[in-house]
Amino acid sequence: MRLGLGAKFTLTVLTILAVTMAANTFYFLDTSARFHEQQLVERGRALGRLISLVSPDAILGFDLLLLNDYTREVSSQRDVVYGVIVNPHGVPISSYINDSDPLIKKHLDAAKSNDVLKLLQELDGRAELIQLQFPIIHNGVLLGRFLVGISRQSLQSEFRRQLIVQILVLTAIVLFLSAAIYAVFRFNVLFPIRKLISASEEVGRGQYTLVEVRSADELGLLARAFNAMIEEVRQEQAKLHRQANFDVLTGLPNRMMALDRIDQEISRARRSHQRFAMFFIDLDNFKNVNDSLGHAVGDELLVATGARVQATLRDADTVARLGGDEFLVLAPDVTDEVQVEEIAERLIRAVSEPLELNGRKVVARCSIGIALFPDNGESGEMLMANADNAMYQAKSMGEGSAIFFTEEMNTRLHERMHMEQDLNLALDLGQLALHFQPIFDTATQSHRGAEVLLRWHHPERGTVNPEVFIPLAEATGQIVGIGDWVLEQVCRSWLAWHKAGIDPGFLAINISRIQFRKRFSQRLAELMSIYGVPPHALELEITESVLLDDHHQVAEELSSLRAVGVTLSLDDFGTGYSSLSYLKRFRFDVLKIDRSFVAGLPHDPDDVSLVKAILAMAKGLDLKVVAEGVENHDQLGFLALQGCDLAQGYLLARPMNDEAYTSHLKSLQASVEPLRLAAAPR
Repeated sequence: MRLGLGAKFTLTVLTILAVTMAANTFYFLDTSARFHEQQLVERGRALGRLISLVSPDAILGFDLLLLNDYTREVSSQRDVVYGVIVNPHGVPISSYINDSDPLIKKHLDAAKSNDVLKLLQELDGRAELIQLQFPIIHNGVLLGRFLVGISRQSLQSEFRRQLIVQILVLTAIVLFLSAAIYAVFRFNVLFPIRKLISASEEVGRGQYTLVEVRSADELGLLARAFNAMIEEVRQEQAKLHRQANFDVLTGLPNRMMALDRIDQEISRARRSHQRFAMFFIDLDNFKNVNDSLGHAVGDELLVATGARVQATLRDADTVARLGGDEFLVLAPDVTDEVQVEEIAERLIRAVSEPLELNGRKVVARCSIGIALFPDNGESGEMLMANADNAMYQAKSMGEGSAIFFTEEMNTRLHERMHMEQDLNLALDLGQLALHFQPIFDTATQSHRGAEVLLRWHHPERGTVNPEVFIPLAEATGQIVGIGDWVLEQVCRSWLAWHKAGIDPGFLAINISRIQFRKRFSQRLAELMSIYGVPPHALELEITESVLLDDHHQVAEELSSLRAVGVTLSLDDFGTGYSSLSYLKRFRFDVLKIDRSFVAGLPHDPDDVSLVKAILAMAKGLDLKVVAEGVENHDQLGFLALQGCDLAQGYLLARPMNDEAYTSHLKSLQASVEPLRLAAAPR
C-alpha cells in the first residue's frame, strides 16, 4: 500500500511521540516505585528501631505478653506481614504473622502453623518481601533480634495502576498531538503542495494557473518560484505558438494556420451546405522592389500589403501570408461568383494604392487566383493548388488580374507536370538537338554567322515549341544543365567545322537568366579552352531579364565575359524595362531588334519611328544592330537603307540542323563571289 506524504508524516510524528512519551512514562513509574519502596523501608526501619529500644526490659523481665503486644502492634501496620523477636541463637521469643497476606497464606498452608523458623526460611530472599532485622542490645549485650517483613504488593498494585493511567494518558496525548500536528501539517504543507501539484497537472494540459502565495516561508518561496516558472512557460508557449502559427514579419497567420483554418472552414461549410472562396494573391514584379530599393523597403511593402488586405476584408474572413510575396484570403459564406469578383476587385484596388516607402512612391500590383469550395476541390491542399494555378494564369493576363480556376487550367497543369518529367529525360534520350539560323550582312547579304537554336523532338508530342519548354526549364532549374549541354555542343560543332576547314563565322548563343547566375563565365572559358574555340567565334545573347538581378553580380559576370573576349549582345531590345539605363550601366557590343518591331516595317509608322530611333542610338553608342524576323524584301530594303548591320529571318534562311548547316557552309565556301540569297520559301 502506497502511503501519502501526510500519512508518512503522521506515522513518523506518532512514532516519535509514542517512543518519547513511553520512555518518559517508564522513567516516571520507575522513579515513583523506587520512592514508595524507600518510604516502606524507612517506615520499617522506624518500627524496628522503636522495638529495639522498648523490648530489652520485657526480654530481661521475661514479659512475653508485652513482647507479643509489641510484635502484634508492629505486624498490624500497613504492608507489614510479620514481626518476630528471636534470641541470640535465632529461636523465636515472640512473633506475629499476618496470615491474611496472600504470600504468607500460601506458605502457611505448606508448613505447620507453629513452625515460624521454617516459614521465615521459606520467605527468605523472596522478591515480594522487604526483610529487615534490628539488633536488641542492653548495656552492650546482644539480647536478640527483631525481624520485620514488609510486603511489596501495594507497590506492585500502585505500579500497575499508575501504568494503566499513564498508558491511557500517553495514548490520549499522542493521539491529540498527532491529530493537531497533522491538521497543522495538512493546512500549512499538504494543501499548498496539492495546489502546486494541481497547478502542475494543469500546465501539462496547457492551462497556466498561478498558485496563491500566503506565506514567506520555504513553501511561499517555492510557490513564488513555481509562479515565475509558470509565467516563463506561458510566455515561451505563447512565443512558440506565435512563431509556429503566425508570420514573423507581418503578424498574419502563416501557411500552417491557414491550412488549419481552411480545414475548419471545409468542415463548417459541409455541415451548413455553404460555399466559400479562396484567393491566392501574388505581388507582381516584387523582386524589382527588392533589387532597386532594398530588402528593407520590400519588407515594408509586404507589411503594408498585409495590413491593407486585412482592412479590406470582413471580420469573418482570414488573410494569411504563405511566404515571400504570396498571400491567401479565405472568404466564407459567399453566395455567387459576382460577390467573389467584387471581393477580388477590392483586393486589387487595396494593393495597388500608392505607398510612400523610403521617400519614394511605390505602386504595387498583384495577380489573384480564385478557387471555390466545393466547385474546385474538396480538400485544403487541392483548393490551394488550384488557386495557385489560377494565380499563374492571372499573371499571364497582365498585372492586376484575377482569374477563377477552371478544369482547363487543371488539365494544363497536369500537362505541364508531364512535360517537366519528359524534359528531365530529354537529354539522356537524345531528344534535344541544335539548329542554326544564318545571319547575313544587310547591305551585301553575305554570311556572317548564325544564331544557335534549341529544338526538342518528342517521340509522342513531336517538335515541342521552344516558347513552351524553355520557360518550363527555367522555372524548374533544368535550364542550367540544358544550357551547359548547348555550350558544349556548340564548341564541339565549331571544332568539327574548323578541322574540316570550314569557317562558320560567329555563333550567337542565347543565355538564360538562370544559367547566367551559375558562374557562367568560368564554365564558358573552360569549354573554349578544351575545344580551342577563339573568342571572336562566340556571341552571347543576353535578354534584359538577366539584368534585373543584382547589378553588382551582373556587372562582375559581364566583366568576366568581356575578359574572356566573347561578343555581348542585348537580345530582344526594347521589349523589357529601362533599356537605356542598362546600356548606360553595362557595356554591350550588339543590339538585337525584336521581331515585333520589324514586322510592321516599312508601313507601320510606329515601328518605323522605333527602329530609326534604335539605329540612331546604336550608331551614337558605336553598337552593331541585328534585326530578326525579316520575312520580306521591303523589310530588308528598309533596314539596309537605315544602316542596320545584320539581319536574319525566313527571307534569308530558315533554321537548319547540324548536317544541313554544314552543307550550307560548304556551299558558301565553294562560292567565289559573295552569295546573294533569294527569299527562302515559307
